[in-house]
Amino acid sequence: MTGLAPLLDVLPRWTLVGGKGGVGKTTCAAALASASAARGTATLLFSTDPARSLGDAIGVELGAEPAPVRERPGLDAFQLDAARARAAFLAQWRDVLIAIVDRGTYLDVPDIAGLIDAALPGADEAMALLTLADIEAAGRWERIIVDTAPTGHTLRLLALPQTFRALIELLDLMQEKHRFLVSALTHRYRTDAADEFLAEMRDRLDRLAAVLRSPRASGLLLVARPEPVVVAETLRYLDALPALGLSAVGLVINAAEPNPDGAESVAQLVQAASTLHLRVVTVPRLDQEPMGLAGVDRWGAAAVIDGGPVPRDGPPEGPSRPRGAIAALPLGSPGVRGLTIVGGKGGVGKTTVACTLALLAARSDAPVLVVSTDPAPSVADALGQTVGDEETPVEGVRGLTARQMDATAAFDRVRQAYTTRIDAVFEGLVGGGLDLSYDRRILRELLALAPPGVDELHALASLGGTLAEARYAAVVVDPAPTGHLLRLLEMPAVALDWSHRLMRLILKYRELGALGEAAEDLLVFARQTRALGDLLRDSARAGLLVVSLDEPLVRAETLRLVAAARGLEVPLMGVFWNRVTRAPRPLPGPEAVRQFVGEAAHPPPRGVEQLRAWGATWRVLPETE
Repeated sequence: MTGLAPLLDVLPRWTLVGGKGGVGKTTCAAALASASAARGTATLLFSTDPARSLGDAIGVELGAEPAPVRERPGLDAFQLDAARARAAFLAQWRDVLIAIVDRGTYLDVPDIAGLIDAALPGADEAMALLTLADIEAAGRWERIIVDTAPTGHTLRLLALPQTFRALIELLDLMQEKHRFLVSALTHRYRTDAADEFLAEMRDRLDRLAAVLRSPRASGLLLVARPEPVVVAETLRYLDALPALGLSAVGLVINAAEPNPDGAESVAQLVQAASTLHLRVVTVPRLDQEPMGLAGVDRWGAAAVIDGGPVPRDGPPEGPSRPRGAIAALPLGSPGVRGLTIVGGKGGVGKTTVACTLALLAARSDAPVLVVSTDPAPSVADALGQTVGDEETPVEGVRGLTARQMDATAAFDRVRQAYTTRIDAVFEGLVGGGLDLSYDRRILRELLALAPPGVDELHALASLGGTLAEARYAAVVVDPAPTGHLLRLLEMPAVALDWSHRLMRLILKYRELGALGEAAEDLLVFARQTRALGDLLRDSARAGLLVVSLDEPLVRAETLRLVAAARGLEVPLMGVFWNRVTRAPRPLPGPEAVRQFVGEAAHPPPRGVEQLRAWGATWRVLPETE
């Protein structure tokens, strides 16, 4: 069967389109939604990806609220605006939240207000969660297609009902202290706005959880490309879904070719999909990138359902390069600084560039650490060796070490250490009554008020500490894709304010004495965060290298990232154009930015020798020197 329309017959009402960045998730989501509307089905298409590429893909300027797409009757679309959603949330509930925290702690109201403004729900994942719940409650659409963020952050979104519920339980514990005191004094208790808020949040979470955990109501359509690194991440994605209670409903292999470079890995992925009884859809590599509704419709029409790429006899021995493609350009590499962040849209090859950059810079007398802070890391895949959440020497390269940081686990250790200190203090107290019991439980769970993204910030701050220890001449960081990278770069100021306010709260309990150790932990975090903020703005010690492709959608996102980095005063080391066959047009801008190119390699380089050979093809665009 050709075309996407038959696939709609087996997809649930809610279809989340997910996968590694750059595989074509946005195009697939748009094509599905367009085909659904063309059948006369009231359809909603929206994106939770902070990179904001959906409007570019369908050629429509999207707002933050569902609105009709004039070119496609029956289709409504919007782009989630996390900042706007956060503002609306706080406009409705801020006073109630202040009242709850005021009842449950000894903070002054101004400190409470600041804590709420800094910490309570407002991140893209949290706002996406509440938006999903509101859309389900509205009941306006027969089909809902969601273009999600890349793998790591979408997995966090799917796990968020549990995380968000923990926050609601903390607030309810604070409110319970109030209920107990009122009942003890008046012998009766009447519910108020705080109780209504907690009940409404629980109801929204329950309704959403019921949808996400029902195979008839929702499912995840995975999109991949026939490349070993992409396939490896897609298989990990499939493995993670059962624990989150969400079902996979299909697999789309985009840019399929008769003889794919990753034939063996693609066969493994198709076999995994077959074991799960998933529909497999292949879409051939198109000559022209799909742009606008006409383009995504053309992409959808090319889809073959339950087809598969034809495997080659065997993979080629190494990467090949188009002869003479950019031979006229001079050799050149961006080099590294003490802290080098390699950012860009998902799927542009930033992990490959980060690993190659670190490999080229590493020497036995100037060791380099390449580290991923992405929740869905691929450094091990790119290097072709096992790399975990510990510093691992890279085989065959003197002076190069790799690590895939588990930021969530690292911050969980911080939480556990804090909780242990709180427990030790209260266990040493004699008596204290029920009120003190509430205080203990509230203090134990206070880190549930941490700003979204603080775990990744903690990981990056620890890398700043690694540099300070002078064990490495440079640290090359492979972060999450654009939207979440920008949140990370914005985080130091938010986290610093949050930690200071939390310290003030702990100091309200200073009569307990030993709580000073918990405050000291927060003080260390604040110092690391301040040092990181200073480091990120020091062009002599740090910089951002933006990886891009010479394609319309990617260029548009690259321009947004470059502009945002300048606004945050993060020094730009340059722009790296990847997978080129001819010299790209330099990126325009108010300031000169050095720009580099890396040749298209087939198959994509993997392992130390192929990465080193590919790095030898890097060139510099003379007009950007």
